[in-house]
Amino acid sequence: MHLSLVFFVAAMLMGSTANAQRSIADKPPRIDEHVAQIPQTALGAPWAFIGFAVTTPTASEWFVATSTPRGGSMGRHLSPTDAHTAVLVLSSEILDRSIETDSALLEIARARHAKLSERWQIDKHDEAIVRHAGTRCARHSLEAMQQEDKSPRKDAAKSNQQRAAMSVVGISCVHPTDSTMLVEVGVSERGGASKMTPAVLRDAEQAIASLSFHRFNEQALQKSAEAARTTGLADAEAVLKPYIDADAAWARYFLAQIVERARPAPENVGARIKTLLEPAAEKGLADAQWSLGTLYLRGAPGVPKDSALAEAFLRRAAERGNAGAAYQLGIAQLSGAEGIAANKNEGALWIQRAAVRGLKEAQDLLKSARDKPAK
Repeated sequence: MHLSLVFFVAAMLMGSTANAQRSIADKPPRIDEHVAQIPQTALGAPWAFIGFAVTTPTASEWFVATSTPRGGSMGRHLSPTDAHTAVLVLSSEILDRSIETDSALLEIARARHAKLSERWQIDKHDEAIVRHAGTRCARHSLEAMQQEDKSPRKDAAKSNQQRAAMSVVGISCVHPTDSTMLVEVGVSERGGASKMTPAVLRDAEQAIASLSFHRFNEQALQKSAEAARTTGLADAEAVLKPYIDADAAWARYFLAQIVERARPAPENVGARIKTLLEPAAEKGLADAQWSLGTLYLRGAPGVPKDSALAEAFLRRAAERGNAGAAYQLGIAQLSGAEGIAANKNEGALWIQRAAVRGLKEAQDLLKSARDKPAK
């Protein structure tokens, strides 16, 4: 799904890529170690994934580090060095069997956290079953220290005095409409103290409390994809209809991609895609924001081009770590095309961010710029 969209974006932007390449080649950018840290301008905004969503922290110090349709992470530096940091992790996983009981959920949660003992000396570990957003969850907290250094070749006393501490709070939930799906929201802090910093704890509790779920079933997702490939749009839409009716962001986005690829194209296809994507984008689904930005950038039957809206949605998706949106926004800024104001410095930065997230087009563009002989 995402690969085909990448190819579509690359083809659409082929005309402006040459201009962007020349712009980068004027001063080839260097990717530093912090390029993947994306600062946020929409503080406290929703961030949605397949089947669930959270509200992001309102503190401006948090940045997006990773993002996929199934989860993402944010980070925060708490000191001038990287030794004192906090990480917010949002993840989901489809297990090979349903989680049917509280004891089964606790067993999974405890086993995962127990693995930390391989590298950390766990001083406190609490797990308890709670109800959250209509489903079963395991709420956990943990305090630990790095294992003692017993190497005879080192000054063990000095090394042990410098051991880092870690504190963790989080929640692991069985998805309310698919018991094979485990959703986790957690915050960990590493530094010199075993207790979590009050500001980080506040942000952690807000993120955990904001966790919500969109109606989901992994088999329905797969079935709709198969129907789109074999029997057509109507059958795929029928599979997704219960989830669309429940206003599930992922289902709206998924159907929008199916509608876009349907042949022959449905009547007034652009307006139909827009109607599907807008609610998903407002719920914070980065892929929907990217697709909506692309739609406004190129226009379609029933949807006139709107460069201001295109830039706004591409930026929202890019700030959520969406590599395709970052690349597309960067290309537009570097070339000054598509009605988006030229900004070579920011455009180059977005291209770098897309590259470190694995987007081949961005990586190739940077490589070609570096390999170009100096004048």
